Amino acid sequence: MDLLKDDVTVLKERLASATFPSLLMQKVKHTPLQAALREKDLGIYREITWQQYFQRVESFCLGLVELGLERGDRVAIMGDPCPEWIYADLSVQSAGAISYGIFSTSSLSEVKHLMENGGAKFFVAEDQEQVDNILAVADQLPCLKKIIVIDTRAMFMYNDSRIISFSEVEKIGRQRKGIDPNLFERLVNEVQPDDIATIIYTSGTTGSPKGVMLSHRNIITGWTGLLVAFPQLRKSQRNVCMLELAHIMERANSAYLPLMGNFIPHFADEIESIQEILFEVSPTYLATPPRFFQKWAAQALSEMEESTLLKKAIYRFAMAIGRGYVRKRWNNEKSLIWEALYRLAYWLSFRHILDRFGLARVKFCSTGAAPVPFETVALWQIWGLRLREGFGLTEGGGLPLMQLEDFPKPGNAGKPLDGYESKLTEEGELLIGGAPIFLGYWQDEEATNKIKRGSWVHTGDIGKIVEGGNLSIVDRLKDVFTTAGGKTMSPSEIEKVHKSSSYISEVVVFGHGRKYPVGLIEINFNTVSEWARSHGVIYGSFTSLAEHPKVYELIAHEVAKANTRLARAEQPKKFRIIPKELDPEDEAAPVTATRKIQRDKFYRRFKDLIESMYIAEEEERISAELGLLEDEVVESEQKAKIV
Repeated sequence: MDLLKDDVTVLKERLASATFPSLLMQKVKHTPLQAALREKDLGIYREITWQQYFQRVESFCLGLVELGLERGDRVAIMGDPCPEWIYADLSVQSAGAISYGIFSTSSLSEVKHLMENGGAKFFVAEDQEQVDNILAVADQLPCLKKIIVIDTRAMFMYNDSRIISFSEVEKIGRQRKGIDPNLFERLVNEVQPDDIATIIYTSGTTGSPKGVMLSHRNIITGWTGLLVAFPQLRKSQRNVCMLELAHIMERANSAYLPLMGNFIPHFADEIESIQEILFEVSPTYLATPPRFFQKWAAQALSEMEESTLLKKAIYRFAMAIGRGYVRKRWNNEKSLIWEALYRLAYWLSFRHILDRFGLARVKFCSTGAAPVPFETVALWQIWGLRLREGFGLTEGGGLPLMQLEDFPKPGNAGKPLDGYESKLTEEGELLIGGAPIFLGYWQDEEATNKIKRGSWVHTGDIGKIVEGGNLSIVDRLKDVFTTAGGKTMSPSEIEKVHKSSSYISEVVVFGHGRKYPVGLIEINFNTVSEWARSHGVIYGSFTSLAEHPKVYELIAHEVAKANTRLARAEQPKKFRIIPKELDPEDEAAPVTATRKIQRDKFYRRFKDLIESMYIAEEEERISAELGLLEDEVVESEQKAKIV
């Protein structure tokens, strides 16, 4: 190593021409016995070294090649997070082929579309559930040759020649290595930085999901910016795999950043036990969508309401200090007195909240991928979590924007990270440029040309420059609406304010061409059910709880509180509670696999509820018109009698 070079220069040079398979070769060469990941199995954490990681990838890769995988072929992977998901991903890339993930919450029609569009030759399934999904459509997929199953415990009754176990593929790979010991290394050396590494399918909020083609260079340069901006991330980090690996953020956190840096991902034995594994692992790095922070905050506040009078009094005292402290930090004001007071508040109250969720040792914490309420970020900052906001873009290959301040004020997405550039059009649309931007949409040149023009990606988001030169994301350009009174407004800004309530899980605002905005609300079942039990409200299901008059009063109070923080024209004048919880696995549900709202589909699904909030207004208007008409008729009749 050149001692005259700083570590950032060394890092960028090491990653500049790398591919993910070549980074794996570096890991096994320099740190073969270092921990690559940890997996919880039967209650015990099992450590996997880079040597063991390499052997699994090499064996599976050569097994796939022996079964017919060629450069440029596609392999689909579907299932909950597990180490084998990552091994499969990297094995495919090592052979010069292309991997892509399918969310386990995808409907049958979505699975069929993604398999047809991607043209996958192999399908890797976590377990029986995913096998059932693919078998239902397999005969309509001429490209599909093999279905590879990771967990075969429930597969003893299946008799399909296309089905083969993950371990059997590895065995075939080991046999191939015995014949040709250097084959894997030759395959890796043939992979180039500009080759397509993976296809990430968009969530499909406006139609069918589109396949974002990302090269090794796109992803590596896209996430190098994070390592450059935050020196602490160049040291060893513990993180927990919390999302499905079909999500670009989680793939980066748990598969790609460990290859690029010193991250050790931890995998739960079941995705439902994420809260438990967070507590056990105490991660130092946490980057996840806003819904987790909103859910945890709502849970913490609900538990605080049920605590003792003494705990409540201590918490209120700590919060009074915390509010004053973060205001000073946002303004870059430092005070020894405030620091001492905050330390007291932290140890008296806030530390216990962070410990409750396994977050007390987090050193770097970020959120993005969806709008996040100001109050949610501020609350976690008060509690001691240095939460910062960013702007992730699948077509951007990583994280184009991130708040860079030591103690960032909520409400903006920050500035471009190293390798990226940004600008706003005259209409305010945010454009992102730089080496990480995607190659294009898979088999969709028309869609590519609409969003990628020259060296810039048109994000479809409206942005504005705010304090400190930071970029604030206002809304999706297509979602901004104008009321009948000519007022242009952002529904997501209104929705963020209302979602700051611990009793509200989702809000969708409508109002284009109407006199005023209205909202549909999905209640937070966990917190509302806790409230119901403590207030003697009897219910038997989500629907009966959502439709209870007392719950309507509760939500009406929350809506009224939120409306005080909005301009008069932006306040939803009416709302309705949807009677069913939004389920990504329900094909009719107006949400994507990642729970993003499909606004047009939402309107069609709940059209009657939405229109019911305007019918009263229309009836009043008609009645008023009829009243005038009746007056004219009476007056006319009286005149006729006089004549």
